[in-house]
Amino acid sequence: MFHVERIVKSIIFKGLTTFLLPFFLLLSCVGLQQRVPISDYVIVTNGKEVLGNKNLSAFIFENNLKKLPIEQFLAAKFNTNSYSQTEFWITIDKNKYQIMIYDKADYEKYFISYNFAVMNFEPENAKSNDQRTFIAISMINSNNEDCLNDNSLYQNIAVNYLKQLKEEFYNQ
Repeated sequence: MFHVERIVKSIIFKGLTTFLLPFFLLLSCVGLQQRVPISDYVIVTNGKEVLGNKNLSAFIFENNLKKLPIEQFLAAKFNTNSYSQTEFWITIDKNKYQIMIYDKADYEKYFISYNFAVMNFEPENAKSNDQRTFIAISMINSNNEDCLNDNSLYQNIAVNYLKQLKEEFYNQ
């Protein structure tokens, strides 16, 4: 009788190790995805598509949740009557450019917010659920060329303008 209990215990132990050991091994192999911190801004590809361009590049920076939403800021800056407008025409040195703001759904569709780490944490009660953590802006010229692309001749102009716009938004 003594050896029968020992055999049953041995079978149970082997059965548990057979199922649990691979489970724990698989869990240990799955690592957390590393997030990229955005201290100032980052330019990322794989954005919206426009006529003549697939996957525009986007200028991404952290949203200041204590301020007005970016759409309200831009509506006041460009004197439009709609907070829902996401595309604005601007003129820099007599050349026309269009900036496109990604709303929360488009941002998640194209860039996925889990890829970036938040640098400035806000208390939960200071946040609004409809505000996004990061703001993404694409910029094209009048010929629908991606101004933020690494091969673009307009990249320096676009980045300087968007950095200035970001500072205005932070200092509003």
